[in-house]
Amino acid sequence: MLAARLYGARDLRLEDVPTPEVPEGWVLVRTLAVGICGTDKAFYLGTYPLFKVPLVPGHEVCGVVVGGPRDLVGRRVVPEINFSCGRCSLCRLGLYTHCPHKRTLGIDFDGGMAEYFVAPVSALHFVDDLDPVVATAVEPLAAVLNALEQYPPKPHMKVAVLGSGNLAILTIQVLKCFGVLDVAAIARDDSPKVKYLRELGVEVVTLSQLSDYVKRCTPEGLGFDMVFEVTGSPQGLELAIDITRPRGVIHLKSTPGARSCIDSTRAVVKELKIIGTRCGTFREFNKAIELIRGGIVRPIVTSTVKLRSVVEAFERSLRREEVKVVVIP
Repeated sequence: MLAARLYGARDLRLEDVPTPEVPEGWVLVRTLAVGICGTDKAFYLGTYPLFKVPLVPGHEVCGVVVGGPRDLVGRRVVPEINFSCGRCSLCRLGLYTHCPHKRTLGIDFDGGMAEYFVAPVSALHFVDDLDPVVATAVEPLAAVLNALEQYPPKPHMKVAVLGSGNLAILTIQVLKCFGVLDVAAIARDDSPKVKYLRELGVEVVTLSQLSDYVKRCTPEGLGFDMVFEVTGSPQGLELAIDITRPRGVIHLKSTPGARSCIDSTRAVVKELKIIGTRCGTFREFNKAIELIRGGIVRPIVTSTVKLRSVVEAFERSLRREEVKVVVIP
């Protein structure tokens, strides 16, 4: 089968490799579509060290089961990305996404940027009625929902979303589901993705306007009640600390790979809650599918590229105008 294998920074090779063997209790899935996310880009650029060399990236994936239990063959699926042991103390507490024995699809275990991949039956969610390209948004949307599950916003809150990419666009749509109407999207002055934010009906504040906006438009000029940091930049957390009010909440989702340098004293003095969010669980995956299926959340895909042109796909994903690039067979 053809597979995109990453050996190091910008060293992505399309190679012919054996189709993976299918362990007991797992399925073989033919890839239909796989999104390129911020973590994939960090691996590709070398800012996030690889956990496996070579690695087949791709965890925002949708495919069709072609091997495994007969009743599953032919079903269109999206997998959860954490393949846990189910036996350790964290798994028994329901924290299986943090299992110390887990393997993570497209992170330290070969992912979906190939003609085929394998996944355990227990990780599968069925999306027979969804377009495969659209279904690649289930995984990142589940991660956004996990953040709100940990510390949900209240309708009266003034909320900022830092960033203008795919996670920002999904977060804004989910906030509306929670009845949060006072949302500001914070974007770079020259961001070409601002048009998508405005289409969602939120106020767009550029970085050059931000300081004045906080003084004029937040209570006592002290900052936002809640900030979602989804910039994909190591500088994002420092900015989030600056614009969050005392005892406010920061949801931290970016995984740029590079270290962040922050003024921790300021975070302590302001008594901020900083909540990291990694992946969705079974519950959030189901909710994400419901939101997409019902048209409540509408993912944006700006480009689709064939697997045979996977290097072009990654290079395209680095362009600032791209919200989401999806690789298809």
